[in-house]
Amino acid sequence: MTFSRIPVEAHESWVGHLKRVVGEEEPMSSYSTGNTRRSKGEEQNRQEHYHDRINRYLKSHHSHHHVDEPTELAALEQHAQEVYLEREQTMQAQHDKKSKKHAKKHEKKLRAIYQDPGIHKSTAHGIMVDAGSTGTRLSVYEFEPRVLHNEREVEEAVSGRKLSYPGTESRWTDRLRPGLATFATIEDETELEDAIREYFSGLMEFALSVLHSKESDLASYPIYIRATGGMRTLTRSDRARVINSVRTVFSNETFCPFQFEDEYARVISGEEEAIFGWAGVNFVLGTLIEDSEGAGTVLNPEQTYGALDLGGASTQISFFEPTQDIMSNLFKLQIGQGKHWNLYAHSFLHYGMNAAKDRLNALLINGKSTQERLVDGVHNPCLPGGATLDVHTEIHFTPLGMETWNATVPADVESGSYGNAVLKNEGAVGNFEECARLATSLLHKEQNSWCDFSHRDDCSFAGVYQPELPARSQEVGEFLAFSNFYHVWDFLELPPRSSMADLKNAAEIACALGRDEVRAFAGDRVEEELVDHMCFHASYAWSMLTAGYGFKDTDYVTATNIVKGKKVGWHLGAMMYEINTLPWTYASDGAHISHAHSRDHAIGGPNTIYFSAILAAIGAIVSIFAVRSRRQRSLY
Repeated sequence: MTFSRIPVEAHESWVGHLKRVVGEEEPMSSYSTGNTRRSKGEEQNRQEHYHDRINRYLKSHHSHHHVDEPTELAALEQHAQEVYLEREQTMQAQHDKKSKKHAKKHEKKLRAIYQDPGIHKSTAHGIMVDAGSTGTRLSVYEFEPRVLHNEREVEEAVSGRKLSYPGTESRWTDRLRPGLATFATIEDETELEDAIREYFSGLMEFALSVLHSKESDLASYPIYIRATGGMRTLTRSDRARVINSVRTVFSNETFCPFQFEDEYARVISGEEEAIFGWAGVNFVLGTLIEDSEGAGTVLNPEQTYGALDLGGASTQISFFEPTQDIMSNLFKLQIGQGKHWNLYAHSFLHYGMNAAKDRLNALLINGKSTQERLVDGVHNPCLPGGATLDVHTEIHFTPLGMETWNATVPADVESGSYGNAVLKNEGAVGNFEECARLATSLLHKEQNSWCDFSHRDDCSFAGVYQPELPARSQEVGEFLAFSNFYHVWDFLELPPRSSMADLKNAAEIACALGRDEVRAFAGDRVEEELVDHMCFHASYAWSMLTAGYGFKDTDYVTATNIVKGKKVGWHLGAMMYEINTLPWTYASDGAHISHAHSRDHAIGGPNTIYFSAILAAIGAIVSIFAVRSRRQRSLY
């Protein structure tokens, strides 16, 4: 977005005049701490008082002194932009302050996990780093060593009947904020690498605390850094800069003593995220293991479950279609040498919860004048009654009503519109019907025309083909939803297994609340800064599931974040896939196997042999399997 600046003197004169008339300094942000300690409630009241006085002044000034003159309106735009930047700085300062508090808790956690990590002495390990749009999470996994001891195990491995399964515990996971994509703003290469090194240092310290008793084997444990929707929203050049810096940092063996190759750090596609989510769900539920063993294609599995993931930047859907009638978005998943699964999988970028809120803000202020955006305020029916929200967006709209990053409307280009606005709900409560209508419009079902024609109405939203959701049967169970779907269920206090009608009824109740009421209802289940957004969250989740994916009122979905003690998400499915691409080692019964590998996968230990002459007939086959390149990363 291009900013057109006004003369500094004019800006200072205008802002100074506002200060004198209003009688106080401009607030730093909704969450400003400043030099005076105030509670969040006090600060919110202070900002509301400020906005009320400045709005009354501006309206009066407009009627008597022509506030809509270009210079004064430009000054108001500039002032709003500066308040936005100050708010960003204040929020960053608050984040830094929280980080210091978190560091103390983190040290305590490190001491506890160091003293009792709970890992098994005989297991091998892998590390998965989930670099999401709002934060990064590191999880340590353990699995049985990839060692074959006899002819029977060799035959099982070759035939696809022997697979490796990852295990983990919640205490083996650590996380931090913000998301990796935020580092794209650092242009200097050295500064970028330094920032990324500092960013990941705490997570690396955590991983080493979990695995410190196996220091001699660390180089044999692979670490994968997989970035998702937040990084996919960046430009190609920014994406490459950040990932290349990550690779440089992790290639340093002093920083990262684990097994690492450049390909281990990358941005995964949305379809990979979707398919790994499905694999993780069905692995935890026990429906993936037996049906994956063997060769060929899975045709008549035990009951499988669909997966629904609603992240910050993107959303994913994936499921097994029992008739195998998938005309597009078919993804073949193979775990190790096991059977292929033919699955439907699709990811929608910019349809995650945070991205959708940003697009909603842009939609609400699209075409609004400076007076309407910054003085009068723009109505948002998704806010609780009495709420006011300062927003900033970089999104514009084309004349056809589609989102774009470029200002295409001549008035916006000339004025250098900043995309700042005040959203508010002056009513007593929010409005679910209006909010759901806006949420549904964000799905862009108007783009389905060609899809409806070419695929005979088998479409979801945004012009994307999707086969009809499979009916519950012996082969297909219900869908399991996680991430932000779970957070919506939790806020609404819905049972994990709820129908779409249940979701709608709960959302209607939650939206019909004033600002104080929704805070009392949310309690400690929702972070303070998200409470005012929960009506939209609930409305968007319902709209996506029903108007988007096609669930009926009587259809049930189970929303959860923990299944059988394991965190649900794509990272578990990804680890399962990755460890089954690792090479096998053969050792006769009783031989000692050292797990210490160098970074090129060499196996240590004098008694270690790859294939003995006694098993020569099988050895030729196994050797071909064992040396399969680690760089064959396709899931096909």
